[in-house]
Amino acid sequence: PRVTTQYLDNMNSTDNTTPSSSSSRHYVVKAAPRVTASGNPISLSDDDEQPILMEAKLREIITSVNHLIISNQELDTALLDDHDDDLLDALKENEDLIHRKIFEATSLAAKLNKHGVHISLADKITQYDGSLVLKKIEEEKKKDQTEKNGGDGIYL
Repeated sequence: PRVTTQYLDNMNSTDNTTPSSSSSRHYVVKAAPRVTASGNPISLSDDDEQPILMEAKLREIITSVNHLIISNQELDTALLDDHDDDLLDALKENEDLIHRKIFEATSLAAKLNKHGVHISLADKITQYDGSLVLKKIEEEKKKDQTEKNGGDGIYL
């Protein structure tokens, strides 16, 4: 990032306008303001109003989601062959992160749509129906719960 340097003199404590006889120089380093190619300042707090930055963020999220999906597919394959608690934890974390990032991407695409930038996520995010291993674990939990309750029905 670019920086600007501002020179400050030690000011006389009585009138604050003239340097004292034992003046020392002090420099303050501040980050230079970010500007667009046309010279307009970029406010980092107003990302919601800048379609170019929003679109860049959306592309970043899409790439991240697609990598997470590939990772989960590989973890699924590994866990079908051999159970490993660390891999299972990573699979669960990725699953949650995938859902959060897809929600974030959907929200960002809707904001871009309000700015006239129409982006469809259907062809950009890999189709993912969830982890087979996690579905299998969930089915086993339901089966165990049904057996603990004494069958399929509720008896009064």
